[in-house]
Amino acid sequence: MIGGLGSNISSWDKQVEYYKKYFSILVFDNLGSGKSDEPRSKNSMELFASNTYEIIKKLEIKKTHIIGKSMGGMIAQVFASKYHRAVDKMVLACTSASRDNIGKEIIKIARKTAKNVGLKELWFNALLLGYSRKYVVKNFNYYKKTKVENSDKEVNGYLKQCDAIDKLDNKKYLKNIKCKTLIIYGKNDLIVDPAKSVEIAKNVLDSQVISFPGGHGFWKEHVKLVDEEVVNFLING
Repeated sequence: MIGGLGSNISSWDKQVEYYKKYFSILVFDNLGSGKSDEPRSKNSMELFASNTYEIIKKLEIKKTHIIGKSMGGMIAQVFASKYHRAVDKMVLACTSASRDNIGKEIIKIARKTAKNVGLKELWFNALLLGYSRKYVVKNFNYYKKTKVENSDKEVNGYLKQCDAIDKLDNKKYLKNIKCKTLIIYGKNDLIVDPAKSVEIAKNVLDSQVISFPGGHGFWKEHVKLVDEEVVNFLING
């Protein structure tokens, strides 16, 4: 499981609890997030994919399902293309292979917020953009109590991940993806245009698409509904 921009393994807590009934689970912090080191070279999706492959080789995993959401889905696309013998099935959530002007502007603003205001404020902005008002109200007190690490390491790691998204150009990889792929997205996603999921599906030969209610955070907001579909695909798809 590969997480999104700036997230750490805690973003997969619900999935780990549910999916461990059916699978062995591997979750790790992307370079520049959580307990992972900052990369020494400039970030790219290729670097993240290579790092993922190093991890599964170290653990002697020959073949695996791979799940990526948001930036994690961008990494998963490269991984499945370059290391296709290591992939059984793939799930891509609220992600894209290319960028539009709105996506570029969102990352530009996120950079400024991280540098000049702080990561906690950044996450609240993502909460407002990614979820329904009902969900924001329900989780507002939890957000207020949550401490967010805002060290130079965390901020720099976040900015380097933004660098990788700035350079996103995955369309060339899509035709080389050979595994069965499930593409899922929120119908009202304001952060990644739902049309980007359709674009991926048109270019990945063995793919299917399911839309869900909600925005960029549809998986967290409708966790039971989405998890059941994903597990069904991985077992029976």
